[in-house]
Amino acid sequence: MNEYNFLNLSSFEFENFSRDILQEKFDVFFESFTSGQDGGIDLRATVSKEENIIVQAKRYTKYSDLKSTLKTELKSVKTLNPDRYIITTSVGLTPPNKNEILKMFHPYIKSTEDIFGKNDLNNLLGLYPKVEERYYKLWLSSTNILKRLVHSTVYNQSKFELEEIRETLKIYVQNNSFKEALDILKSNNYVIISGIPGIGKTTLSRMLVYRLLAKEYDDFIYVSESINDAYSFYEDGKKQIFFFDDFLGRNFLETGLSMNEDSKLIKFIEKIKKTKNKIFILATREYILNQAKNSFESLNNPSLELVKCTLDLSKYTKIIKAEILYNHLFFANVPKSHLKNLVANKSYSKLIEHKSYNPRIIETFVQNQFWDNCEPNDFSKTILSFFDNPTSVWLHAFENTISKGSQITLLVLSTIGTPVLLEDLRIAINSFVIANIKKYPLTIDSIEFKKIIKELESTFISTKMDSSKKIAVEFQNPSIQDFLINYIKDKEVLIGDLINSFCFVSQFFRVFTFDKSKSEFNRRIPLDDKLLEQYVNKIISDFHLFKSSYIYRANFQNSNRFGWFRNDDFKYSFLIQILEELEKSSNKKLHDFVIEEFKQIIEPQLTGYSERKAYLKLLNKIDRKDINISKVDLVNSFADQVNSIESLKDFSKLKELFSEEYEEFIANPNFENIIEEVVEYEIQSTEVNQYENLIDELKELENDFGFNLDNDINDLSEKHAEFMHEFDQKMEKEDDYSHEAREYEEEMYKEEEFISNLFDGLADE
Repeated sequence: MNEYNFLNLSSFEFENFSRDILQEKFDVFFESFTSGQDGGIDLRATVSKEENIIVQAKRYTKYSDLKSTLKTELKSVKTLNPDRYIITTSVGLTPPNKNEILKMFHPYIKSTEDIFGKNDLNNLLGLYPKVEERYYKLWLSSTNILKRLVHSTVYNQSKFELEEIRETLKIYVQNNSFKEALDILKSNNYVIISGIPGIGKTTLSRMLVYRLLAKEYDDFIYVSESINDAYSFYEDGKKQIFFFDDFLGRNFLETGLSMNEDSKLIKFIEKIKKTKNKIFILATREYILNQAKNSFESLNNPSLELVKCTLDLSKYTKIIKAEILYNHLFFANVPKSHLKNLVANKSYSKLIEHKSYNPRIIETFVQNQFWDNCEPNDFSKTILSFFDNPTSVWLHAFENTISKGSQITLLVLSTIGTPVLLEDLRIAINSFVIANIKKYPLTIDSIEFKKIIKELESTFISTKMDSSKKIAVEFQNPSIQDFLINYIKDKEVLIGDLINSFCFVSQFFRVFTFDKSKSEFNRRIPLDDKLLEQYVNKIISDFHLFKSSYIYRANFQNSNRFGWFRNDDFKYSFLIQILEELEKSSNKKLHDFVIEEFKQIIEPQLTGYSERKAYLKLLNKIDRKDINISKVDLVNSFADQVNSIESLKDFSKLKELFSEEYEEFIANPNFENIIEEVVEYEIQSTEVNQYENLIDELKELENDFGFNLDNDINDLSEKHAEFMHEFDQKMEKEDDYSHEAREYEEEMYKEEEFISNLFDGLADE
């Protein structure tokens, strides 16, 4: 039997639940009434002329509170004089408790069987599964599912706090997107949850994860920074759920997808589609997804549109919006005097129907308890003002609730991008203070810095410590970064102060751009001519002083341990980023500087994927006659650093640049040894379940270099076919969703009546 916590239901929901479960048990129709003064009646049924039944539904935590309330009901019950009186409660009751209530309400309660405590209601749910399925908050938060979440194999950030789960479930309102996402998963094994910031993408994704864990999936893997996390923990034969939250939002605005992330992502999706025991859930902001499609051909795939579940506020019914608002206010401990002001004259309707309605506004308003700063009679006007000006949600918190040091920290953090090591953030802040000491006379020593981080923690930022106790900082959610960009964009003096303090390469491209064209995809701040000159001079004067703040997360296999690692190789990447930005704005001074700097480091120093790609792009930007080293030496040096199929493909691009030197090199018998070593390395380092992708890559090598790899390809094909045959035999044929995709049941009342009923009782709870 499930052990449900009925306190996840509001009083209104608990009353409706009591109605539905009792109708099933007694096979009679129970009337329910508008919230407010009920005269001792929550539910009522007339069985015959000789018997009328009255029900009271009591949502309490402790028996002492329940008992006190029941005593006040006695007078009303005696006045009503029902033939039968029934009580339902969320409180767990002992036999002595029931006997005491029975004695209190004699002769109206006929026996203790008409007193339904927590255990009795759980028992009834086991008998009537239709009611259980209808009240999703119960089964999503059942003890059984939560225990499974704790005891499932989980990795990196996958082990959510139980209290966080419960709190999320309290305010969650199921809508058609839940069914839509389940239908997509049933057909494809993966789904992309998209939408505007703050609409509830992460919440919906988590609800899907929790529900799937109840279907006895073995593992839950939270993909943190890169699709490499998913590849690392992919395990054949296990039922696994992968969740990649904000999968395009971390560093895309700064540098685009790194390390071939787009193609790796598509390959992983293709694998998931063909695998019966894996689920992949991805969430992203819609505008970033559109921007990524414009930038990466692999993501501009029509098939991705078919698996996209877009959360669209225009599709939220008034009832759904009302329930979201109601749930937030019900569980937020807003003073009753303030709630009465909202309910009076139905002021809540203005919020529900507001053009700027967004769950994030409500969530932020509640989290910051803005009602503490307003009189009860001004409550509805205060909350409405945040809807009228959504930016004011973060603006108020930014300008009025944190210190000047914290404000500077957030502004500097917005230019660096996240995640960033705590030590690097402090360096950037100190650089800002030193560069602008006359304007910002602050002293941010180690003690003050700790105070700032503590102040911002859980509101604006979050911190994560790795296994070596290195700490990285991130924004709590993407809307904060969006707010800060909007906050900065019209403040030319502030922009100049920020540019003057830059000490990391990422700061030049995270927030600012040379592109002055207006586009829905241009989410960065265009610089005018004056600021652009300052920007250019900063790059040229301090070029050799800049460092990289980019870090990546490496998870240690077969454990929950991970480490933050810095990518210190950035010279080529920095130079090509400058040139690519310059394509949007003519600046010969900076262009010539970049070319001269590249000529100084033109001998290949290819330490990784990004640097190799950047180097090739730079070669295409420079005039061949300006290359100051032997072209033969350049080709040989590049070839010496080939160690994978991907690097071989990049090497082949030299054919267009130095055809004579390239052809001479690949004609050398030693090049065949390089090919053989790469193929052997790739075969040894590739799992059998990934052989299909490797076979395709080997076929590309055959075409590119004219080498015969048929023996390797045939051998891999046989092993992969054998693996798939064994895998298919092990898989059980089952339909995980045969009972899942149900329509969200509309309430029996008309829309306006339902919403009125919902809020009329809010101030009386």
